[in-house]
Formats: sequence, C-alpha cells, structure tokens
Amino acid sequence: MPAPKSEWDEERREKDQMPVEADDVNALSLSMGKQAASYLGASSVKVALTVMLQIQPQLQVLLAAQSSPDGSSDENARTNKTPLFRAASRSSKANPPIPWTYKGQALIDAYFKRVHVLAPMLDENSFRKHYNEGRRCDAPWLSLLNMVFATSSIMSTPSSNLSHIKYYNQAIEHFHLSAFGSSHIETIQALALLGGYYLHYINRPNMANAIIGAILRMATALGLHREPPPEEQSDTAVIETRRRTWWTLFCLDTWGTTTLGRPSFGRWGPAINIQPPELIAEQEEADSAQYAGIMPLLENIKFCKIATKVQDMLAMNPLLKTADRSHLDSLLVDWYNNLPWLLRSTEPCVEPLHLSRSIMIWRYWNLRMLLYRPVLLTLACKTQSPIEEQDVVAVQTCQNAARETIDSISMGWTRQQMSGWNAVWFLYQAAMIPLVSILWQPDSPSVVQWRAQVESILDLFEAMQDWSLTARRSRDVVSRLLEASSQI
Repeated sequence: MPAPKSEWDEERREKDQMPVEADDVNALSLSMGKQAASYLGASSVKVALTVMLQIQPQLQVLLAAQSSPDGSSDENARTNKTPLFRAASRSSKANPPIPWTYKGQALIDAYFKRVHVLAPMLDENSFRKHYNEGRRCDAPWLSLLNMVFATSSIMSTPSSNLSHIKYYNQAIEHFHLSAFGSSHIETIQALALLGGYYLHYINRPNMANAIIGAILRMATALGLHREPPPEEQSDTAVIETRRRTWWTLFCLDTWGTTTLGRPSFGRWGPAINIQPPELIAEQEEADSAQYAGIMPLLENIKFCKIATKVQDMLAMNPLLKTADRSHLDSLLVDWYNNLPWLLRSTEPCVEPLHLSRSIMIWRYWNLRMLLYRPVLLTLACKTQSPIEEQDVVAVQTCQNAARETIDSISMGWTRQQMSGWNAVWFLYQAAMIPLVSILWQPDSPSVVQWRAQVESILDLFEAMQDWSLTARRSRDVVSRLLEASSQI
C-alpha cells in the first residue's frame, strides 16, 4: 500500500529502468518499494510477493543477484518490442471517411469472432452496414471503428505484431476531453474497448481503470442504467444495444478491478434497473453471439454481481469471518454448478464459444482462490502458532483453486492472443499460491506437488510467448522465485 501522500506515475517506465511488460498491478518489475505506487489492496499480486519477502527476507537478495548485471534483456525488450504510446494532438482538419478494404473486413470479422463474444456491445448488422457504406466521418464512429481495428489486430496476430499501434493512434485523435461532457453511445463503446482491453494489453491498468470509471458515468448520463418505459421500447434493436452496452461495461469494470483490492464504488445497486440482454429473433442469424446466443454475457453478469460483493468485502477487510467467506464461496459454487451445460462442457465447439467459456471458468477459479488467499498469506506471515481447522480448510481450498486454474488453462488455452493473454495473467496469479506455500512450509510432503505446479506454469509460459505480451517476463519472474526458494 502506498504512503498517504504518495504519487503514482504509470509512465515512469520511460524514465526508470523497468521492463516494458511490468506495471503497477502485475508487479513484474519485482520492485517492492512504495515510490510511485498506486493503492493496491489484499487481492493484488504485489501483496503475495510482499508476504514471500516477509517469510524469507533473504529472497530479495537472491532475486537481485539473479538479475542480469547490465539489464540487457529488459533493455532489449524495451527498445525492440514495445513502442512508446502517445496521444496524437487534436487536428483542425476535417476527418475523411474510412473506405471499405479487404483488410478492414478481415479485422472486423476477427473482432466479431474473438472480442464480441466477450463484450457484445455492438449491433453487428448496423456496424457492418456503416463500414460497408464507408460514408461516416463523425468522431464517435471513427474512434469506434479504429478501436475495433486495434483490438482485432491484437487478437488476430502474434504478440510480436505491432500493427495495432497505428489504429490506436488513429482512434485517439478522436478522443477529446469534451467527449466526456457530451455522451454518445459509440464514444462510450470505443472508450470501453480502450479502457476494458487495449490499455490493459499495453500495461496501463490505472489509466484503464480511470477510463472505465468515467464512461460508467457517461453511460449513466445517457440513462443506460435504467430500463426504458414500455411506451419507449418500440425499437428493440436500440433497446438491446443499450442493455448490452451497459452490462458489458459492468463486466469490464468488474474484470479489470477484481485483482486491485480496491472498492467497486457502486457499479451495482438498487437504482440500476436495466434488464439483462435478450437475443432478438430476427438478428440471431447475423449476430456472432449466436454461437451460444447471449448465454456467456448473461452468465458473466451473474458472476460479476457475485464478484462485486467479493471485491467490496475484501476491500473492507481481507481476512473475512469464516461464515462470510463461506457464504460468498457458496454463491460462486452455486453459480458454477448452475451454468448451462454448453458453458461447463469440455466438448469440442466453435472457437468463440470455447474462448468465452474457457475464460469464464478461469475467472471462477481465480476468484475462489483470491477469496481464500488472505488466510494463506496471514498464516504464512505468522510465527509458529496453532492453526485452527477452519483455516486449514481455507488454505486447502485456496491451493486447490490454484491447481484447478493451472489444469483448466492447460487444457483450454488456444494459440491466439485473447486466450493467451488471459491465460498468462491467471497463471501468474495462480503461481503465487504454490510459491508462498513452498516458502511457508518447506518441509511439507506437498512441496513436490507445489513445485511441479510451478514447473507446469513455466512450461505453459514458454508455449504462450507468441500469444501474450507478458508471457516471457512472467516466466522470468516465476522461475526466479522458484529458483530462489530452492536456495533458502
């Protein structure tokens, strides 16, 4: 946790010697100081690393000794892998429309295959129609189209491909401060892709968090949080777009803040009465969400409501009462047990459905792990003292959730970036559990099993390097921690 008067600077990577893959949230820089650090609570990875150093202070020395003396590998990545991201200055020139091209069409097809199934905000028919006509040149449309191109470019290429930067820079030209005072649903959707996906991808989680918070308020100004009265529901496509947009924002905000340890700031409450989305019969043939209808979004909404409760409870007091923790866990287990067969099955299916249900299950195991992790971290920090039976059960549940995360990702990840990016993040968090366990109980007979889990994660990181921007650095950090733990 930063000091009360501290500042944080997400762009310090351009001044300090830190890996480009690292950010304030993922702690991949292994810098445990409080300088320029934003507030991170008990659900963050940094807390797990701090506990490891508290258990074994000499770990800091061993980690530093393993670092390359000249930092050449990190510097290489800094100069050759990731460019500097700058917001373009506002231009007074008129914006020309973006004409149809085969490349643009391919990017849009990829978007509706790999992004839309997780964030089904857009009316696919309307979006494709506007693009095919190539007439619109207003800022909301141009910003949205370029953000679709940017996210799609990431999800349809290996992590070494940097073509997304061009589309990001083109999109950012149409994001002006004035947009926050004159809400337009396409501007909200474009900013949702920026704050919900793109900024997380380029390791700007605090900026992403701030933008999602702002656009939730923009969406509220448009009344997206309220169900229109029956007399205003004649245009079902418009109503459906409003519903999908609001609930997608709700899910993106939940997903982006679950591992920050910060409160939810009321993204869900009694004043929000917008209904869940429905699949419009006449759009079913053309909507890419048809692979499971809107089933993934509907189940994600249910999950995110539970996750919001977990997030707020952990933000208040990470070490919950046993009854409170059991109640929250029972909500998660009931949600999982009541998932439609299509979303729980491991049978082969079309790619969009496989992607959405895999990531959904990874989030489930990750949240159960985070719910019980404070017990493990608290016990690991204590000196020799009796452990109550309920705490033993909590630790075992946390360790089992980490193992299930590893197994699920091992079986379900695919060689594309939406899958690889999410898989690496959840694996990195899961790795902290066996690593803490090894340092806490080095003489336990389970050490062999915990070490095998970490080695499995390292193998997966190796396989995912082409499909995640952070896989290589995550592997380096976890392998250093594992090696250092064996030297203590």
